[in-house]
Amino acid sequence: MFLRKGRALGPKGAGGYYTDWTEMRSGARDVHEKAEYVAAVRDELQAVFAAESNPLGGDQYGAELAKTFPAQKEAIFDLFRSYIDDLDGIRDGLVNGAKMYEIAENPDG
Repeated sequence: MFLRKGRALGPKGAGGYYTDWTEMRSGARDVHEKAEYVAAVRDELQAVFAAESNPLGGDQYGAELAKTFPAQKEAIFDLFRSYIDDLDGIRDGLVNGAKMYEIAENPDG
């Protein structure tokens, strides 16, 4: 966890919470790895769809499902894009937050 009870920024002896910015950076790396994994799964699924071309079959059931298949497939990949974007946003927030806390704790560098 990034927050710990105890030492806080500010006057000596102030109580409260402080942030472990090194853990935030570690968390950012973890989130980045998760985003890469999700992107790899997405790419694998795209390859399966490309290889199968018509995964629904040629019977009347497949023909009926084919009417909505393009929209369903697009919705699936839209969700992948959104999730990866969310993970990237979390990573960026952790990286930027870690920088700010590091600067606050070590203002002289």
